[in-house]
Amino acid sequence: MYRDNNSCRVALVESQVRQMGFKQVRTSDISGKELHDDEVVNIVVRTHSKLDEPKQIDTAEAEIAALKTVSGLAELEFRRADGTSSTVFTTEAELAKVVPLDVLQAADGIRGRRRGVRID
Repeated sequence: MYRDNNSCRVALVESQVRQMGFKQVRTSDISGKELHDDEVVNIVVRTHSKLDEPKQIDTAEAEIAALKTVSGLAELEFRRADGTSSTVFTTEAELAKVVPLDVLQAADGIRGRRRGVRID
């Protein structure tokens, strides 16, 4: 609609207010199926011999139900004097053969300073 106002044309627009938004749809990286928010499982693959960095995928619990897992594992990080490190996995039983459980329980935690360390 237009109207003249002192020889100027002013446009009057009647507008409707509409809500607009974006819908995010999660899909399984394994099957490509659409997933509801409450069934999404995010899996982080921290180490893999064929990957050069950690990776993550989204999937549903049902899609990974057949995944065989291992319990009773201990993750060890070897920190060497030259600054290199590596991570290995062993069973808790194998670790106990080399390092008794009471030694591990009495050991320092990895946060903060080690016992007996003084900073001059």
